[in-house]
Amino acid sequence: MNNISNNNNNISISIIINKHIKMTDIPLDNDWTYIGVLIDRSGSMETLNPSVISKELTEFIKSQTGGRVTVTAARFDDEYEVFIKNELAENVNFTKEDIIPRRNTALYQSFCKLIDDIGEELGNMTISRPGKVVIVVLTDGEENASKGIYSGHNGRELLFNKITHQKEVYNWLFFFLGTNIDALKVGANIGIGGTTCINFSNTQNNCSAAIRTTSVQVQKFRNLSSEVVQNREELEKHISFTNEQRTTCLSNITSEN
Repeated sequence: MNNISNNNNNISISIIINKHIKMTDIPLDNDWTYIGVLIDRSGSMETLNPSVISKELTEFIKSQTGGRVTVTAARFDDEYEVFIKNELAENVNFTKEDIIPRRNTALYQSFCKLIDDIGEELGNMTISRPGKVVIVVLTDGEENASKGIYSGHNGRELLFNKITHQKEVYNWLFFFLGTNIDALKVGANIGIGGTTCINFSNTQNNCSAAIRTTSVQVQKFRNLSSEVVQNREELEKHISFTNEQRTTCLSNITSEN
């Protein structure tokens, strides 16, 4: 009986791993950046002040200059929900009501679903597709609520494979912002290189600093040529968080800049 259960589980995992963007002949628009944002709304996020987080995320999106930017945003606790879908940056406004803190942290499950949702949307585009795709994750705790094939080691491995595929085949860029965890270690364990993961102290001011720092790095990415974007080693020279940025996000910030 256990063997049958395990085999069915492996089949399910295989099916989801292979759910990627369809290969098409649709041209890439290198002046178009698609930004996906995944926001932790678990109960402990209350410390970081949803009003401040929403303000900073709105500014992050609206500060991206040049070219076209569209945004999809999802929130998660032990449930996952898209609340902004492929919206032009100038029309995006995050509010505190969008990210009211609630329950636990289903990171693996929610992250997998965001990748699948965006991948499916891009794969269904018929005129052009964005030349650059950026995913930004903001969280304050360890995975503790993913269910089924998304839970435990299998869930982590599933997410790792999805992220690796999108990076290597489609040149997606991932940023992972974390507090109360070792963001670099967690990021490495799910397939995001430590160069684009950053820790911040568990205060609203340090969270603001992390979002602003990421905004700078995303703008740098958007300004790069397609040749650099497709060369991973060269790309990381341009978009890696600096030691100064990392120190700032962990320092004692007593007031907003």
